Amino acid sequence: MPTHHLLTIQQYATKHKMSTFAVIKLINQKKLKVIKQKVENQEQEFIADETTLCTRQTSEPKEKVNPLEKNDKIDYEHEFHVLLAKYIVLQEKYTQLIEEKIKA
Repeated sequence: MPTHHLLTIQQYATKHKMSTFAVIKLINQKKLKVIKQKVENQEQEFIADETTLCTRQTSEPKEKVNPLEKNDKIDYEHEFHVLLAKYIVLQEKYTQLIEEKIKA
């Protein structure tokens, strides 16, 4: 059984760009599934958001393709130098931020 994402009425309204009044109308019309749970000794209503589950299931690829299975040869030395250049740039930015923080 798939688990549902539980949202409050306000969270559901903001996610779907609706007013809270419109969400309450949908609940009263039984178009939205409501689950009551106890939170901090108070019973609260949550909406089971099934749209999030549908988008997740369709967005996942059915077959995962490993890029190394293509039998392409990788130039490790070139890739190392590319990563090293990125590392040096990030390291310089980091030292500049540290120096600015010390001066301030």
